[in-house]
Amino acid sequence: MADLKLSTILICIQSVQKQIEHFEGLLESETVRDKAEIQELLLSYDQAAENLKEAYISMRSPRSNYPEYESLVKKNL
Repeated sequence: MADLKLSTILICIQSVQKQIEHFEGLLESETVRDKAEIQELLLSYDQAAENLKEAYISMRSPRSNYPEYESLVKKNL
């Protein structure tokens, strides 16, 4: 695996989360044409999010200035 910095993983987590939210919104839309394709993309992003979560949690130290993983992926209500 490449030697990634925790800050890079943090940015990736936030980007992937935004894309997941986008695809979830598309699935709720009545104008979406190919729900199966969107669901497949969403599954890929969910898997990437899980991999990033594992990497972030394993690299982040408890005394770190980096936020807890859960605060990175809180959905805006």
